[in-house]
Amino acid sequence: MAVLLGVTVTGGGTAMAEADEACSILERLGDRVEGAVSSSACAFLTKQTEFGAMRSDTAETREARVRLYGTVFAADGTLAESGSAAPVRGRAAIEDNLRTLLGAFPTFRFTPVKIVVNGDVVFYEAANEAVISGRMVRYPAVYRVVLKDGEVVQGRRYHDRTEWFRPLEQEALRELFAGVADDCPRKGPALTGPGLTAPVTDPVCHLRYLGRLTAAMTDVRLAADQAAGPHTKFQEYRGTVRAKGRTIQFGTIVRTEPGLVRYYFDTLPLSYDDAEMAALFAKLLTAAAPPAP
Repeated sequence: MAVLLGVTVTGGGTAMAEADEACSILERLGDRVEGAVSSSACAFLTKQTEFGAMRSDTAETREARVRLYGTVFAADGTLAESGSAAPVRGRAAIEDNLRTLLGAFPTFRFTPVKIVVNGDVVFYEAANEAVISGRMVRYPAVYRVVLKDGEVVQGRRYHDRTEWFRPLEQEALRELFAGVADDCPRKGPALTGPGLTAPVTDPVCHLRYLGRLTAAMTDVRLAADQAAGPHTKFQEYRGTVRAKGRTIQFGTIVRTEPGLVRYYFDTLPLSYDDAEMAALFAKLLTAAAPPAP
C-alpha cells in the first residue's frame, strides 16, 4: 500500500458488476462495469453506450442521436461542464446543447472505459474522439450522473475542453502543464490527467503537476461530492475557485486504482477568461465542417 498525494493506492482484485435483474448491456460491457446495476442504472448504461457509438454525419442521423440523448435525461434534468459554465437546464435545452456540439464536430464518438455504479450515482469513464478542423482529437472524459427512474436528473461532464482547440490554436494554445513532465526519471505510483500524454511516475513531477494546478487558482472552495467504487474509485470534488480574475464553478474527479491516480478537470477556464473563451468557441463553430446533407 502506498499513499500518493493524499490518495491511498492499494492492490486488490477487480469487483465485477452485479445486476438486480437481467441487463443485456452488461454482457457487452463485461468487466468494465463495477457495482450493483439496478434497472434504472441499466437503462442509463444502455442508452449512454448506444449514444456514444452512433454516427451523426448527416442531418437525419444527427437528429436521431439528439433525440436519443434527450431520452437519457429527465424533463427537468440538468447538465453541467466540470468548469465555468452554468448548468444547462431541461431536456429541450440539453438537446440544443448537443445539436451545437455535433454541428461543430459531427464525428464525435466515445467508447466506455470503466463504469462504476453506486446506487443512483454512476461514473461513466469514456474515451472520446472527434475530427476537428481536419484533425482527429482524442481525449478522456468522465460522465457523472444521478438517476431517478432510469433518467438523469443531474449530469456533469468532466473533461478538458482545451483539447478541442488544439487543431485551431496549435502552438498558440495555452498549455497549463507545458513541460511539467520533462525530466521525470524516478519510478513510483503513476499519475495522469489533463495536459499529460502519458502517466508520470516521479513523485517530484506529481508535486510539480499539482503545484501548477493550484497556482492557477485562488480562493479554492471545493468539497467532496459523489463517490463510488470499492476497487476502481471515483471521488468528485465540487465548488468554486477564482481564476483569470473571476469566480467560477469548478470541479474535479479523482479516479484511483492499484498503482494509478487519474485526474479529470477542465483547464480551459483556468487558462482563458470568459471573453477569450467566447472567442475560442466562435472560432470553433466558424471552423467546423458544414453539416452533411
